[in-house]
Amino acid sequence: MKNAEFNVASFLEDYKRRDEIQRDFIIHEGYTAIEEIIREVNQRGSLNEADIYYGTPKPQLSFSDVELGYMLTSMMEYATNHVGNPVDEECEFENKLAYFEYKDEIVQIFEVYGQGTESWFSKPSDETIDKLNKTAYGVYLIQFDDYINYTKNKDSESKKVSSSNTILNDITGGYTVGIGSK
Repeated sequence: MKNAEFNVASFLEDYKRRDEIQRDFIIHEGYTAIEEIIREVNQRGSLNEADIYYGTPKPQLSFSDVELGYMLTSMMEYATNHVGNPVDEECEFENKLAYFEYKDEIVQIFEVYGQGTESWFSKPSDETIDKLNKTAYGVYLIQFDDYINYTKNKDSESKKVSSSNTILNDITGGYTVGIGSK
């Protein structure tokens, strides 16, 4: 087996950089993105990354499929960590839902697990909207502003932490970790 080197510091730096890029997009473009997402969902019924490539008609978005993925992933994580997730009982696959409200519009994120994970934005049914607005089910409805503010706070906290190079050098002693033999 070929000896492979795994540079822990490099890996963690790349991860940190991706996290910063994602947060920057959400902080600076999040409101524009959610307005465009809501518009497209109202027109199409749903929106995911594949729609940007294969959708007919193509969605009119000012951001990329990767950035749409940032929104899907981070919004679902926020919902999971802050209010939990209901499920669609009628779906035959394991799933979870999240609901976000912005300017009196509600958008749903539907995430399904099977032989992989697929997620998309969609428009909740009128029945679901009534439940969110008039029953205890409303605990699952998240204000988009809260999500943006949380992301801003998370960003400012990460900037207060000492540089990752210092932390990584403390952890790894500045060394790379070798994996494999012969």
